[in-house]
This record gives sequence, structure tokens and C-alpha cells, in this order.
Amino acid sequence: MATTPQQQSGQVAVLNSQRWFWKLQLVSWLGILVTTFLSLTFWHSSVEWPLFEPGNTLFQCGIGFLLSLLLKPIFDVAWETPVALRTFIYLVAVGVIAGIWTLVRMETYIRLTGEHSLWAEFGGWYYASLFVFLFWSALYCGVKYFLLLQNEHEKVLEVAAFHEREQIRRLHAEAVAKEAQLKMLRYQLNPHFLFNTLNSINALIRFEQAGEARDMVVRLSQFLRHSLTEDPVNKVSLEQEIGAVLLYLDIEKTRFADRLQIKLDIEEETRRALVPSMLLQPLAENAVKYAIALSESGGTIRIRARREGEQLSLQVCDSGSSESQTAPSGEEPLSTGVGLANIRERLSTLYADEFSLTQSRKEVGGMLVNIRIPFESREVKKEDNNTNREVIA
Repeated sequence: MATTPQQQSGQVAVLNSQRWFWKLQLVSWLGILVTTFLSLTFWHSSVEWPLFEPGNTLFQCGIGFLLSLLLKPIFDVAWETPVALRTFIYLVAVGVIAGIWTLVRMETYIRLTGEHSLWAEFGGWYYASLFVFLFWSALYCGVKYFLLLQNEHEKVLEVAAFHEREQIRRLHAEAVAKEAQLKMLRYQLNPHFLFNTLNSINALIRFEQAGEARDMVVRLSQFLRHSLTEDPVNKVSLEQEIGAVLLYLDIEKTRFADRLQIKLDIEEETRRALVPSMLLQPLAENAVKYAIALSESGGTIRIRARREGEQLSLQVCDSGSSESQTAPSGEEPLSTGVGLANIRERLSTLYADEFSLTQSRKEVGGMLVNIRIPFESREVKKEDNNTNREVIA
């Protein structure tokens, strides 16, 4: 059966703990052996050194090494108990093991030397044994605490890495959802615009204006080709967006001829500003539908762009129609079609709360739509040197 990441982490922790324990054993008892050997060497420097002493020292350290192995399971079992109880168990275990080691050392020394009177010095021998095992216990607990701290640190890093991966996944999912929403909203404009244009072509055909209908079909194909080549998610320069609006208005010019006039007031600095593609076309379409088409004398559509600090201000307004100018105040409904709602939703997706879109009626007649978005720009190749001056179609 496959092991989980948690089980693998636990196995690694156990292996690391075992390695550290054996390193502790080797280093600590080798140090005790060397210290004992050197102290005995200096102690017997002025007298004859017993020949058995090196072997006896090695034997005693070997016994201590084995006895310390008995302390490990006791320490591990008592590790989860309260601090007071744990300390008591440790001291008792160390006292017992130190006593056993003292007895073994003294008995071994008595058998080698025959000095039975050595038992009178039991306290001194026991004190040295107790000091050695307390030293070993301090090293063992210190290493164990270090391993636990290291293990907790690794767990914290794993949790942080997990949350970071989850954050990346969530951001990616949000980006995908945002992109899908923008594509849906952007592509929603094509059938909406196409429906209105085909109705206009049908009207021209019905009134036997074949030439005008043919010109409108050609310009419609150019506009659709332009709209389909633009990525619905990427932003375009305002200069490109103005070009797209002019393509659309060329189509409408087939219907209205001299009744439709267009005036552009675009600051040079705003030409490279980035805006969502197909942002202005629905506004121009509303102006044509609610102002130009309803007025026998036609009207004017004005597009204005200004930079105001860190924001880009875009305005699309029309001159209104004679019907709307004579209607009582408040009776003319603001446009609630697909176009304006689509723009608001796209701006909300792209800029959250950093945009504004207002629609109001001008005192002299006609509608004014004002859009304010963050000013973003990049250097773009100029495609049309005439879009910054007034154009009359």
C-alpha cells in the first residue's frame, strides 16, 4: 500500500532521530573515554601506571555505552508525560543506571586489584557515574528538543508552501474565470451588433437600395474581420479603438449619409492609452439608435478623450433627436440595452471599483456617457494620423 506524504514525513523524522541518537552515543562515549584516559594518564604521571588500566577504561566505557541504551526507551516513554513527572522519572532512571554502572566499575576494579576496602569510596565513584549520565541525559534531551524544533519548522514550511500553492491555484482559477467572463461579454457584442446591422441591410433591400446594401455588407465584413482578429481579453490602444468605431460608423453612414456627423476630440497623450477592445462601439451604436435614427435632420456624435491625473476620461455624446427634445423631462428612458450593461460588466471585471460609468441627459438635448478608468499606456505604432483632429462624415 502506498504511503501518504504524512507517513513519509514521519518515517524520515524517525530515521533522522535514530541517526542523531547513534551519533550522540558515539560522540559522547568517545569523549568520556578520551577524557577518562587522559585524566588517568596525568594522575599516574608520577607513579607507575597499571598495565590493566587502558583495557579497564575501555571496558567501563563499553558498559556505560550499553547501559545508556536502556535509558533511551525510558526517556522516550516518559517524554509525553507532564514536565514534573517526566523530570522525576528521568532522575530516578539516571540514578539507578548510574548506580549499576558504579557497582560494575568498582567490582571490576576490585577483581583486578584485590582492594576490597574500595567499597568505602562508593560515594565518590557514584558521584562520578551520576555526573557522566546526567551529562549524557542533557545531551540526549537537547538533541531531542532540537529535532522536534527542526521538525516543527519543516512542518511550518510545508504548511506555508501548501497555502502558497493553494493561493496560486486560486489566483489561476480566478484568472481563468475572469478571462472566460471577459470573452463571453466581449463575444456577446458581435451578435448584438450584427443583428442590428442585418436589420438595416434588410431595410435597404426592402426599399430597393441595392447599392447601399452592397456597400454596407462590404463594410460589415471589414468590421467583423477587425473585431475577430482582436483578442477579447487583451486591451488595445485608444487609437485602435477609435479606428474600430470609425469602421462601424462607416457602416451606419451607408444608411444615414449626410445625416450622420462625427466629431473627434482626442488628446495626443491619450492615443496610446490602453482600453478594453470594443469599448466605444456599443456607445456609438446607442447614439445612432436613440438619436440619429429618430431625427429627420440627423445629428452629431462626439467622442472626447482626456487624461485627468492618473485616469483616462472618455465621453461619447450625441445631439439628440427632435422627439427626445420635446419629450417631458424624465420620460425619455436611458439606454438599458445589451451594450451599456455589457460595458459596465466588463469594466467591473477588469477594474473592480477603479472605474466609473455615468449616463446623463445634456441640457441642450442628447445623451452623454462618461467613462473614467485608470490611465495605462504603451508606445504604439501610429496607424491613423487623422484621428486626433475633428472628423466630419
